[in-house]
Amino acid sequence: MALMGGFARIGNNKITILVKNTEKSSDIDPEEAKQTLEIAEANLSKAEGKRQLIEANLSLA
Repeated sequence: MALMGGFARIGNNKITILVKNTEKSSDIDPEEAKQTLEIAEANLSKAEGKRQLIEANLSLA
C-alpha cells in the first residue's frame, strides 16, 4: 500500500499514522508510476527559483 501525505506519531510503543491518501499496490500501474517519477525528477532538476523548487518537490513526493 502506498501512503501519500500525512503524519506519524510514535509513543509508548505505539505508532499512529494519519494519511491524506492511500492506494493499493495492485491498483498501481508500474509503467505509469515510472513515467510519472521520471517527469517529476526532470521537473525538479530544471526548477528555477524557490516557487518552482517547492512545486517540483511536492510533485516528486
